[in-house]
Amino acid sequence: MKKYIYTVLTIFLFVITSCEDKLADLFADPGVYSPTENVVPGLFAQMMSDGSNIRDIGFSWFRNVVSFTGFPVRTHVASPPHLSAPRFADYDNHAISVSEIGVQGTYTFAESRFLELATMDNLIDEMGEDEKNENAIYSHMINIIRLNYYSKSVDLYNSIPYFEAGKASEGVFFPAFDDPWEIYQDIMARYKELADAIEATNVSSFSDKGQAVLQTYDILFKGDTQKWVELANVWRLRAAIRVSDVYPTEAGVVIAEILADGNLPTVDLVGPADESWITTVNNGTYKGNFTRWNYHTQMSPEILYWLDADHDHLYTEGLDDPRLPVLALPNREGLYMPISYDHRIAEAIDEAVTTWNLADNGYNFSQSTSNDRYTNATQHMDRDAYTHWNNYSLMNLTEPYRLFTVAEIELILAEAALKGLTSTGSTAREHIENAVESSINYWYSQNEIGESTNDSNVADLDVDDYNGKGVNFYNMIFPAKPDATAISTWVTKVGQDFDDAAGDEEKLEIIMQQKYIDINVTETLELFAELRRTRHPTLGKYIFTDGSLLENNGIVERYPYNSEAEAFNSDQLDAVQDQNNTSTPIFWVPASKYSVFPYEDNDLYYFNKYPGIPETFN
Repeated sequence: MKKYIYTVLTIFLFVITSCEDKLADLFADPGVYSPTENVVPGLFAQMMSDGSNIRDIGFSWFRNVVSFTGFPVRTHVASPPHLSAPRFADYDNHAISVSEIGVQGTYTFAESRFLELATMDNLIDEMGEDEKNENAIYSHMINIIRLNYYSKSVDLYNSIPYFEAGKASEGVFFPAFDDPWEIYQDIMARYKELADAIEATNVSSFSDKGQAVLQTYDILFKGDTQKWVELANVWRLRAAIRVSDVYPTEAGVVIAEILADGNLPTVDLVGPADESWITTVNNGTYKGNFTRWNYHTQMSPEILYWLDADHDHLYTEGLDDPRLPVLALPNREGLYMPISYDHRIAEAIDEAVTTWNLADNGYNFSQSTSNDRYTNATQHMDRDAYTHWNNYSLMNLTEPYRLFTVAEIELILAEAALKGLTSTGSTAREHIENAVESSINYWYSQNEIGESTNDSNVADLDVDDYNGKGVNFYNMIFPAKPDATAISTWVTKVGQDFDDAAGDEEKLEIIMQQKYIDINVTETLELFAELRRTRHPTLGKYIFTDGSLLENNGIVERYPYNSEAEAFNSDQLDAVQDQNNTSTPIFWVPASKYSVFPYEDNDLYYFNKYPGIPETFN
């Protein structure tokens, strides 16, 4: 065990030295900051712009599609299996794939992502009152990010080191794995403390230089501290609804406090990051993974089924969800066609590809050759048999990430109202309707940004008979937003469906369907948590080439601890070894749902219609 102490000390000293060297490089310009003057804003920016932190907070969500393979697959948001995607070939063994479990190391030892925080706090403690007043806010802001990191860690692992984590400087090298409910309670309380501290900070009293530095080094909100207050509140709201099935009284108190404070955002909470920043944190390309890996961006049958409400593979205003044309790219024939969850159908298509003329009947089974949206879109529309997500809606140069939408807030409040956790000021149906309307407006606004920043040659698609298909694909990539009457009609329909649902579980199904549609691939980790917590929405089961279904009802309750925990903290890990598996539910899953599984054998998700491909193997 002693050798591990020496190892940790060596790493700790190396990191501190490295940080000092980095600071000297980052702040070499004395007109900005120097390492001998005030490095606190720089330490904040360093932690915020770390590629790993940015990705895991959700800013580089498109990397999740590849890097976090297990989350999109298990949530069925994207990437249904087919043999041409090698990552899913191992689904033939009916087990949890190695590539999924490979994600397990991401959130363990979260404190290693925030090593500069102790240095920052020590510097602030040694400052005079005026200087401390202008610098303490950076500690408040980065701690909000840190708390979110820990809550996500609990959502993946259950018990984690928390209260003793990050205390190597105090001689605590082997932190205990803490009770997850105690962690969540502390996180929710800390969110409020940090939000209150930021709200009480009078930024206008800062020196001119202090205000300018805040606007520069706050790479998330450009010095808009109210948005930091709102961010703390929405993440606190999300934490409260997460525990609401097992601790409803406590959740209701927290939600009531949040509503009483009045600091939830009234507009979608997004960040004004610029392309140079997002390019830096994504190893040279802010859009590469989403555009290149086509087989990771096929729209799941469930979401397409909900959007295409009349199931005719076309968008009909008044009958289909207005978000269908803005979220989905049709296939090469201009039809909204889902991929099948029947692995045998996918295999048959893969085999047929060798004899098909790709320009005529093809199936885009390989990685795109380009990172740009235009080439990706044209290759898709020339060859793909299936519907993909509309990458012009999901990616643009002015908002490469989203933190929270008003729609998600309304959906959380709808669940709170449905359960009677506290008075929300509206009925559950009203919250649902507000969510749907807000989500429609949000996604069309994103598509408009995508159009305004589109690739110059995308205008080539603006022809009535693109590639002889009789379809204007430009209008399908950038659809006209339905008028207010059409949107209102659909919003009312969803509200009526909610009222007509037989019971609370059926109503919760509608809430979670709407959450899937609004969040989609931008928040696969959040959907992974919500699916396990609520067992909603109902999803299809994968059928393998031998006709069997996924074992264990397809559920992965949690991720195992990684090898670092075994190597460096084995004694403490022994205390939680009984949950070091994939089958122990996270603490926020109610016992009544332990035997409830969200996956079902549904023919709607297996049907296919392609030349020479059987529609059933039964």
